[in-house]
Amino acid sequence: MYGSTYYLSRLVLITASAVVAAGQNLSGGVGTWLVAWIPVLSVLVASLTALDTWLKPQQKWKGSLETRDAVLDLLLRMDDGLGNGEARQEFREIKDQHRDRNIF
Repeated sequence: MYGSTYYLSRLVLITASAVVAAGQNLSGGVGTWLVAWIPVLSVLVASLTALDTWLKPQQKWKGSLETRDAVLDLLLRMDDGLGNGEARQEFREIKDQHRDRNIF
């Protein structure tokens, strides 16, 4: 869900900001119908920029990948004979660390 929201918001943000930036040039050409939408698109660009900043996508992706790698390493060590009690404790630590670092 997060990935879909991120990429969709990025696509809309790029498209809407391009239309807002080209607003003056659209009035005399094919895209005259877009000129009326420029105020709405400007608000949309500002809102999506705020959402993008709040989501902190780069930090969250990085943190999720680090957590995934730590869990995969834990699973491999369990296959090599790491005890259940020790694995449960380490998993709790990984989970707590993920929550502290990646949930803003």
